[in-house]
Amino acid sequence: MAVSSEGRQPNSDAFVKMFISHQRQIYAFIGSLLPHQAELDDIYQQTCLLLWQKRDQYDPNRPFLPWAYGFARNEIFSFLRRQGRDPNRLSPDLLAQIAEVRAGEDEQAAARRAALEACLQNLSPAQQELLKARYASSTSLKELAGSLATTAAALTMRLQRIRQALLQCIEATVTGVMP
Repeated sequence: MAVSSEGRQPNSDAFVKMFISHQRQIYAFIGSLLPHQAELDDIYQQTCLLLWQKRDQYDPNRPFLPWAYGFARNEIFSFLRRQGRDPNRLSPDLLAQIAEVRAGEDEQAAARRAALEACLQNLSPAQQELLKARYASSTSLKELAGSLATTAAALTMRLQRIRQALLQCIEATVTGVMP
């Protein structure tokens, strides 16, 4: 593999960015499959080490989480094999099914987050400001309504219409079906 002028492999930068942005999800994934903190920490550490060792195999054009979850799942399987067949633990087949479901859920969540960001940009500046005022500050609904010279009920309805428009936009974006 070619090395850049900084001495880094080309995939290292993409890998580091993806790993940093997904490390909590990897930890949570492992934690959802292993109930004990000490086991979770050990498997997470081993998974991180393995991911780093295999970083040159990461294709930045493919989703990162399913790739990383595969390594985590294999580390969990290895751990369970080393521990023997404990009846209180999940079977490797069930773990594989859970891992597949989790990977799909994470991909869906990422798609919905990206759609939300795009849909927020489609709102009018006034709607964007209203959402920021309501959800990015500690101002109560009643206080916000007072500052906008409207009632809390009227403001609730305006916010509900904006949320409904966002939901429709997100659904249309994710499914590819425009209203």
